[in-house]
Amino acid sequence: MRRGWNPARSAFMLSHLAVCLLTLGTVASGQAIAPFVPARLITASLPPQLSPAVVGRIEEILEATVDASGRVAQIKRLRASPLPTDPLAPTVADWRFAPANDQGRVVQSRVLVAALFRPPQMYNAPTLGDPPVDLAAPSDEIPFPIVTEMPAYPPLAIGNGMVLVEVLVGVNGGVRELRAVTGDPAFEQAALDTARLWSFRPARWNGAAVEAYAYLAFGFRQPVVGPARLPAR
Repeated sequence: MRRGWNPARSAFMLSHLAVCLLTLGTVASGQAIAPFVPARLITASLPPQLSPAVVGRIEEILEATVDASGRVAQIKRLRASPLPTDPLAPTVADWRFAPANDQGRVVQSRVLVAALFRPPQMYNAPTLGDPPVDLAAPSDEIPFPIVTEMPAYPPLAIGNGMVLVEVLVGVNGGVRELRAVTGDPAFEQAALDTARLWSFRPARWNGAAVEAYAYLAFGFRQPVVGPARLPAR
């Protein structure tokens, strides 16, 4: 095995190459070209876990501009919980994508990235902390969540974990396909089950609804159990 070889990255690069070759073949044969192929993630790292001092539910939603080379050229924060430091944007800045394709031409596009960090408790009860604040309006190019769900902490899991999920949002705003990109296997199923429940305002390209990929990072923090209470004497 060659040093630095990444099977997932190689698979995505081959998939993107196949799309490009198919497009060229379609042009040569005179067949219709797919009007829009959305940007899709090739390589990604996970954002860091939150400090133990952060006790509430934390949410952040970003709009990443992916240029024609597949690099993240700009990040716009759309919604965020008040925190001293941003846990998501510095990580997303280093992600790499297969760029979007419009009528056989590579183009700049925008991609939704959202992160939800569970509070350190077992159940989805109200928590301390300030609610997230809307910071900017999303563009029409990204699917924007209108129904979100917080994943449950798996009963048999131990410690903290995080999972990044890729969802393909259809033209009706529902999740058509999804997969775990990277993360802790102990939390993977909980993340996938939750991502299926999300729904979106669909992405639009040149005024028409289109399919688009979105990326959801779910952070799980080990529930904090208080000290046992002694029986009254």
